[in-house]
Amino acid sequence: MINVGIIGCGNWGRNYVRNFAQISAARLVTCCDINHKTLLSIRERYPLVKLTKNYRDIASDPKIDAVVIATPPGNHYAIARACLLRGKHVLVEKPFTLSSEEGYQLVDIAEKTGKVLMVGHIMDYHPGMRLVKKYIQSGELGKIFYLHSTRTSLGIVREDVSVLWDKAPHDIASLLYLLDEEPVSVAATGQAFVNDGVEDVVFVTVRFASGIIANIHVSWLDPCKASKTTIIGEKKMIVFDDGEALEKVKVYSKGVNSKRDLIRKRENSKALGNGTENGGDASNGLEALNGFSEFQYTFTYGDVYIPKLKMSEPLRNECLHFLECIREGKRPLTDATSGARVVHVLEKTEESLSRRGEYIPIEPSAEAAFAAKESFMAKARLFWKGLGF
Repeated sequence: MINVGIIGCGNWGRNYVRNFAQISAARLVTCCDINHKTLLSIRERYPLVKLTKNYRDIASDPKIDAVVIATPPGNHYAIARACLLRGKHVLVEKPFTLSSEEGYQLVDIAEKTGKVLMVGHIMDYHPGMRLVKKYIQSGELGKIFYLHSTRTSLGIVREDVSVLWDKAPHDIASLLYLLDEEPVSVAATGQAFVNDGVEDVVFVTVRFASGIIANIHVSWLDPCKASKTTIIGEKKMIVFDDGEALEKVKVYSKGVNSKRDLIRKRENSKALGNGTENGGDASNGLEALNGFSEFQYTFTYGDVYIPKLKMSEPLRNECLHFLECIREGKRPLTDATSGARVVHVLEKTEESLSRRGEYIPIEPSAEAAFAAKESFMAKARLFWKGLGF
């Protein structure tokens, strides 16, 4: 049994309270919030749970094994640091921190203390998002061209952070999860219509080294509540719409081959000696291709397939994974390093906002830079070994 304390039990934190109170492998010991009414509502529903307004009571309690932090983002670093240094496993709600420097400091502390440090990127635990990743990994979509993500609602308009830091962490985390590659640049424009200096609508474009482009639209000022991601591939296209009650994932057998792709395929065929339709002369095929505009692009129009999806609450999946990592000493899917990577992209996006949409280069994260260095050194060792050294 893992004893859990929750710090921050407001609009979102109450969902953590509900889940950990229901999970048999955990025991909810203490809840912390500065709002007296919030604590009273918890007492009514969970009379055996201890209540406090001071997070240090949870951090210093030797009976508590793990802590969930769902406070405003500006408090995440200080509270997470205090809990880690007192030997607690920690789950921090997104955004992980408000600076990547603080994020990587927490990564270092977690490694030194040997404690699990996880970030609440909830969409990575959504069965629909996991299914989308399987389609991408299988190659069934073909080459990925671009992605488009929309996350909108009418309110809640916050004052502590902009809509970028409130909603976009979901989408940026999902991009990194789905594509498994580092972005190279980002551009963003937005506007603060309600509160001066706090953007309530933001449009983001993220570019990747492979040529993939991702567009993200986040807003607190939209009549429709939406959480939707579209992935456009060469062979197939897929839509994940969390707003749908049943048909959350749709796979479209639609695609496109450009003239360039067709020429490349015919050249490969010629190189292999396979011949072509025109008497085995590959050049005739290329001349015909160049001569008729209707053959410049080949579009595929097929059926729409709705795969069967076994749904489970993403937050519950996240909570169960946190407990599993504690029990088995596993590295979380959304570990602290992934959280810091997302914050790193958010920082560059914020910089672009301040520069009115200028593209800002995204330097490799600390993890990516280390991995690249290790890969280079490994190749170098193999090279010198091959020379007899």
